[in-house]
Amino acid sequence: MNKISIGTPRILVIEEDAQHLLRIRLLFEQGDPPESKLVGSAASINEGMELLEALGADVLFLSLPVREYGDLDAFKTIQASFPEIPVVVLVESNNEDLARQAVQNGAQEYLVKESMDAFLLNRAGKQALERSRYQAALARERAYLGTLLDNIPDRIYFKDEQSRFIRINRALTDLFGLKRPEEAYGKTDAHFFGGNHSSDAFDDEQRVMLTGEAILNKIEHETLRSGRRTVLLTTKLPLRDRRGKIVGTCGISREITALKEMERALETERNLLRVVINQLPDHIFLKDTEGRYILDNVAHQNWLGAGSAAEVEGRTSFDFFSREQALRYQQADQAVLLNGKPQINHEEESIGRDGNRQWALITKVPWRADDGSILGLVCLKRNITEQKEAELLLKETNAELASSRAELLEAMALLKKAHKELHEAQLQLIEAEKMKAIGRVAAGIAHEVKNPLAIIKMGLEFMGQLDSLEGDFKGVLEEMQHAVHRADGVILGLLDFSRSNQLETTIEDLNMMLENALSLVRGEVRGAIEFVRQLDPELPRLSLDREKINQVLINLLTNAIHAMEGGGVLTVRTFTRQLTGVGCNIAGEKSEAFRVGQTLAILEIDDSGHGIPEEKLGRIFEPFFTTKPTGKGTGLGLSVVKTIIDLHQGTIDIRNLPGKGVRATLMFPVNH
Repeated sequence: MNKISIGTPRILVIEEDAQHLLRIRLLFEQGDPPESKLVGSAASINEGMELLEALGADVLFLSLPVREYGDLDAFKTIQASFPEIPVVVLVESNNEDLARQAVQNGAQEYLVKESMDAFLLNRAGKQALERSRYQAALARERAYLGTLLDNIPDRIYFKDEQSRFIRINRALTDLFGLKRPEEAYGKTDAHFFGGNHSSDAFDDEQRVMLTGEAILNKIEHETLRSGRRTVLLTTKLPLRDRRGKIVGTCGISREITALKEMERALETERNLLRVVINQLPDHIFLKDTEGRYILDNVAHQNWLGAGSAAEVEGRTSFDFFSREQALRYQQADQAVLLNGKPQINHEEESIGRDGNRQWALITKVPWRADDGSILGLVCLKRNITEQKEAELLLKETNAELASSRAELLEAMALLKKAHKELHEAQLQLIEAEKMKAIGRVAAGIAHEVKNPLAIIKMGLEFMGQLDSLEGDFKGVLEEMQHAVHRADGVILGLLDFSRSNQLETTIEDLNMMLENALSLVRGEVRGAIEFVRQLDPELPRLSLDREKINQVLINLLTNAIHAMEGGGVLTVRTFTRQLTGVGCNIAGEKSEAFRVGQTLAILEIDDSGHGIPEEKLGRIFEPFFTTKPTGKGTGLGLSVVKTIIDLHQGTIDIRNLPGKGVRATLMFPVNH
């Protein structure tokens, strides 16, 4: 410890004997200049404490014993109130035992009054002050060391020549699971560690004591008795006494288990990243600001014609490419380095090492340090030669297609004409076949049934005018008239089905025709039926046969009303739709009746009736098939409807709605 400068001590004396006090004052005044400065004196403890409080002092000279106090009580009172002030005890020659007790209790020194002189007084004052300050400095250093040992997370320990612990800090105490550090003193590592650590540590410590050389930052692996494994960074130093003799070792260990695990995890990730990068077909490489390759992957090495990373690292583009091409690469690199902005997916054409033309997408991103300064470039290169060749081939193909566009348009025109002729021929064939079958039936019915029915009808009308018919005869006559009327309806339906299929079209308003049909069928309403109209006011006008479409609408509306005998809701709606793809979903199923881009006018009729049995839906357009009870329908209405819609080049779809009810959907092409 360095020598402490104390200057001239400031002395205060407490002495009850006035003669001794006068003598002491005179002794302190001797010398030129005086070695100590007497700042005050008191004849009692209370007076002395007041002076200490008011004037302060470096050293207190206290005469013992003091009246009204026990042997050491006065000293202890002073010491308790002013523990920082060193005390020199003054005693009579017969009280040296009391003086020694005072020294044992904290007094710095004692003097015998009979043998005092100026030299002894001054020396005692200086030594007391110097010793007190040394003790205070030592106490501070001990406090600093104690604070360090108790709070530092590193493990600090001191061992003797047999590697036994003589002091450990709080961190090591907690690691050993001890309540007090003293529990480890006298024990060795073998008491706390398993495995070979204790013997390895003993060998290291013996070598340190033998050679006097420290072991610095050695990585150690420890296994505690609890089974916990740790990794440490340990430094061991020789422990010397005041004469420089090595008497043991001291060490400090820092646990780096988490750090080593992070290093292993980082190394694993680094290896994994390297494997992934090397498996990628894209070229990945890193350059410094001078254009030197720092890192690259296997794909880039193969492209450069190098066999390993060592053949690439430290070299530049000028080592692998022509000067012209290397200069282009250098200029592109410098542009990114200067403006600091990344270059993303820049398309580049070059000549490969095999002499063939190649295309690539280049991405270059500045590689920055933590402070933002640019260290180089991270580059990604993707070969798009196949895509570019395919793109060029596609352009050539498109050019060839464009050159034959006129021929294609001409062929389409011929195909359209042929399709129209085919459609007309198909209608004629259908008409011819139908007329052959239905015409014969209709003609036979007209001759064989219609005339007899007319005679029967006239006879029944005549009989109905007779007044003599009563009771059952009149009821039978009414039933016969009803049967003849029903049979006549069938005959009319057959004749309607067999009549000519030529259309007489005019430009019509479908919404208006629907309104007229609704007015005509109101007489069929039985029960509370609500009519709901959702008609598109912008619906385009259509080319329609007014009479035949009226027949279609009345038939469909009548069927819907009859399906709601107990009442319900009848909804009619119109709207347009443009087809966006072949076979677009229309009316719940796919249809190819119309071409892509064609605009359709659509009419939907929804009822809330009982619906149509699913097993009968497929037959509703067959002649003479009906879902109504016997006597309620002829089975020809929907057949006639479908024939009329087909003649208009439209479609009809009838299907059950979710829940209950039926939807009939009519679709007509809009001819602009």
